[in-house]
Amino acid sequence: MRQTTKQAIAQAFETLLEKRGIDKITVKDIVAECGINRQTFYYHFHDVYDLMEWALAQGIGHYADQRIAPEEDWQEQVRLLFHFFYIHRVTILHGYDATNRMQYERVAVQHLAGLVRKRLETYPQAARVPEEKREFICMVYARSFAGLILEWVEAGMPDERHVHLEDYFVIIDGSMGNALDKFAQ
Repeated sequence: MRQTTKQAIAQAFETLLEKRGIDKITVKDIVAECGINRQTFYYHFHDVYDLMEWALAQGIGHYADQRIAPEEDWQEQVRLLFHFFYIHRVTILHGYDATNRMQYERVAVQHLAGLVRKRLETYPQAARVPEEKREFICMVYARSFAGLILEWVEAGMPDERHVHLEDYFVIIDGSMGNALDKFAQ
């Protein structure tokens, strides 16, 4: 029941976010749209930005679960993440502001770190690199990808081709093995 309530709150929020920016949405608006009381909202979320972060993470997770097969190429998985942002551009742009940039970044880094980690583990030399260093390499690439996404969002999310993902993939594939070699024991 709790998860259903959280999802209902998130859906009400997304409905409002399709019409106006996050700075114009209040808890009062959300509870009225959802048909719950304020206490129920605050039981599940600290504030509107907490709700936004949770809804974004859930949306990405649901989208990925439906469209990404486990054997899917990691590059295709990154492309699908950009596609998720693109098809939800109205709510993404209405929800994005300087106040919550870190929340968008946190969600993107968390999702991308898993993709980068899978790619990193395909290199034979990864087994010779301490876990701490592998995690460091993973987070550097995930944060870099997240920065790429956020710059694209800040530019108004023009066509995905403006992101130059293929060039980014060349850089990653060209440098990840080298980074692992440098940290190998």
